[in-house]
Amino acid sequence: MRAAGALEPDPAVRCPDHMAAGFLGGFNVTTLAKHRATRRLVVRSVNRRVPGGYTYEIARAKFIDDVVLGEAATGIDELVLLGAGLDSRPYRLERELRGVKVFEVDHPASLASKRARLRRLLGREPDQVTFVAVDFNSDPLDTALAEAGHRRSARTLFVWSGVSMYLPEESVAEVLSWVAAHDDPPASIVFDAAWAGAIDGSREYFGAEALRERVRRMDEPLRWGIPEGRMEETLARFGLKVERALSAEELRSTCLRRSDGTLHDQPYGFGVLLHARAAAGMVPG
Repeated sequence: MRAAGALEPDPAVRCPDHMAAGFLGGFNVTTLAKHRATRRLVVRSVNRRVPGGYTYEIARAKFIDDVVLGEAATGIDELVLLGAGLDSRPYRLERELRGVKVFEVDHPASLASKRARLRRLLGREPDQVTFVAVDFNSDPLDTALAEAGHRRSARTLFVWSGVSMYLPEESVAEVLSWVAAHDDPPASIVFDAAWAGAIDGSREYFGAEALRERVRRMDEPLRWGIPEGRMEETLARFGLKVERALSAEELRSTCLRRSDGTLHDQPYGFGVLLHARAAAGMVPG
C-alpha cells in the first residue's frame, strides 16, 4: 500500500515512501498502479478488502516521517526502529539523519531478507545502520540493543509502527515502560495504536470489522487497544507523556488533504497516531 501510495498523482497526499516499490521488486501492485486505467482497480480492490487501510498507510507514513524529521532537526543521537520490517527511513532520509546512529531491530529472518533487498537496491548496507536480530518472544530487547551499542544516555527516538495492536497488553506495557526508562535525557516514541472498542468489537469504527476478520484468518488477531478518551491516562501508566496525537478525523484533515482542499478517502476510523516522551520522575505503574 505504501508503494501504490507513493504514486498518488497529487503530491499533497502522496506517500513519501518512494523506496517501497524497490523493496518489493519484480512485478507488483505498483506496476499496475502506475497506469491510470488500472490504478483505480488496484486501489478499489485494496479498499474492498481492508476499508481505510490504503489511506491510513499513506497518512501513517507521513506522520511518522514528520516526527522523525522534527526530532532529527532538534538533535537526536540515535534512532531505533522496533520491528523495522521494510522501513526505508534510514535510507530515504539519510541526509537528514546524518550523524544519527540507527538501529534496525527485527526477527533474524526478517532482517536477513531486508539486508538482501538493501544490497540489491543500494549495492551496499549503509554504515550508519546497525542491524539487531531479536526474537521478541525470547530475547531481552534491552540486552540485545546494549550489546549492539545502544546507549541509555543517548537522545533517542523509537519508531514502533503497526505493532502494538497485535500484542498482548503485558508485551505492550513492557516495551513502553522500557522506553520510558530512557529518561535522562527523555527519549520519545512514535507509534500507532487502536481504540480498545475496535479490538473487542464493543464499538464499531470504519474498517474495524473487516480488519478483525482479515487478521483472524491470518491467525494474527488484534489484541491491545487504548480506551477512547483515556489516552493520556493510559500512557501515563507506562511513564510516558503524550506530545502529539492524531485521531482518524484529525489524521484525514492533516495528512490527507488534497492540493485543492478536498479530502482523500477515509482512513481507518479506529487508529490513533502518537508521539510520546518519557516523563522524568514518573514511575510506570
